[in-house]
Amino acid sequence: GGTRAPLRIGALSTLSRNFQMRFLEPLLQSGCSDVILKSGSEAVLMEALTDLTLDVVLSTEPPRGSSRTVFVAQKIAEQPVGLYGTSSRVQADSLMALLSEQPLILPTESALRTGFEGLVARLGITPRVAFDVDDMAMVRLLARAGAGLAIVPSVVVQDELAAGLLMPAPFSLDIMESFYAVTIHRSFPHPLLARLMAPETEIVAHGLAEPRQASQPDQTAPRRD
Repeated sequence: GGTRAPLRIGALSTLSRNFQMRFLEPLLQSGCSDVILKSGSEAVLMEALTDLTLDVVLSTEPPRGSSRTVFVAQKIAEQPVGLYGTSSRVQADSLMALLSEQPLILPTESALRTGFEGLVARLGITPRVAFDVDDMAMVRLLARAGAGLAIVPSVVVQDELAAGLLMPAPFSLDIMESFYAVTIHRSFPHPLLARLMAPETEIVAHGLAEPRQASQPDQTAPRRD
């Protein structure tokens, strides 16, 4: 047989590197090295997926509908968003006090940001966003340096939590961050994708979630709103 083509994975440049490593873990455990990783903006990555130069794109949001492509977004993970900082930063009597008094490190990622803006609106407070950051690695470094409280899923700061460098604040934000693997329907998808994506739920274009039948690909046409 011929040489198998590498699996080509795209990831939003703002996506947590720790999450990307978790996604790749089944391949790492099997010793697979036929993988190409690329990062970029949503527009660039979705164009590459449409042009068949990527096999899958990792994102925190389902993609917007396209006039020329049906994107299929499968939710592969979901995590609660929390407040993380050095031990002196997470001390407060209430969530309202914590968000009012402490400087915050807020990722620019839009789904997380929307949830946070809804939270502070419900609490009726104006938080002090000290750092607005589009790179999750920088969010971690700023939090470790004591620059403020990071508002992120725990996967972003898992190493710092394990090492005791950061602590979780003892308050729930009631914000969830979802992670998606975005593909397009192909007659012959890359065989390695099956190791990485469990058949749970998929979202076609930007529509509603529906049960995925792996053997019966959905042929829903793209929206043209």
